[in-house]
Amino acid sequence: MSASKSKSQAETDLDLARERLSFYEQFDEIIRQNITSSSALLKEASARLDNDFAAERSRYRALLSDILDDLTALQSQSEKLARRVTDALDELEGGESASAGSVAPEATALGLSAEAPPEAAAVVHAAASTRKRTEKARPAEIAAVEAVEAVEIAVVEEPPAPTPVAAPVASPEPVDFSNPATTTLLVHGVPRASAALGLKSYIEKLDFVSTVEPREFAAGLLRLQIDGARPLGLDDLSGWNMADRIQLRNAGTDLLEVDLASA
Repeated sequence: MSASKSKSQAETDLDLARERLSFYEQFDEIIRQNITSSSALLKEASARLDNDFAAERSRYRALLSDILDDLTALQSQSEKLARRVTDALDELEGGESASAGSVAPEATALGLSAEAPPEAAAVVHAAASTRKRTEKARPAEIAAVEAVEAVEIAVVEEPPAPTPVAAPVASPEPVDFSNPATTTLLVHGVPRASAALGLKSYIEKLDFVSTVEPREFAAGLLRLQIDGARPLGLDDLSGWNMADRIQLRNAGTDLLEVDLASA
């Protein structure tokens, strides 16, 4: 009796062990399927992330290219607008630069444009016409005067008075350019382009100056490089129309730095 009980108990335990083994096998299969599914999901997510990143990078590249094109166009328009404003200021201030000298050569030297008004052109043409008429009438007037003088000489029978001889005019001594010097002129507080043009024109007319090259003109600072027979000094600027506003800041053998006080 005890043997049969022991045998049935063993069979019961064996059946329980088989059920547990089957459960564990099913659970292990479920885990294996989950791992396979998770791996596929991870691969799909990684591929989608790569595609999304490539699309975003392409979109941002196109956006930045468009911004760069817009900035380039804006820079070109700003330069054109700056040139138009400069030309307008030069035209408004043309009276001051014309009193200091010829405007057109100065504007060309500094890369600016200047155009004479039609009234000035009319005056020039009228002066030219008057000069031509005077030159045409001059031979007839000379012939008439000579005829009158001949008649007076024949009547009076007196020798003509000797023609006074003009005293020779002493020519200025030539400037010695054998030892040239270069001076950098810095002028702070230049109010407008016409003033810069006037100063450049004035320095070019100095007898010891050979060339004047503009280097910078921005925010009221004018930089000129002046080559001549000797260095440029503060006294050389005394004939400029704004010389009364000049204040010395620094002076050296190759540098002259001044301030232009406000009017």
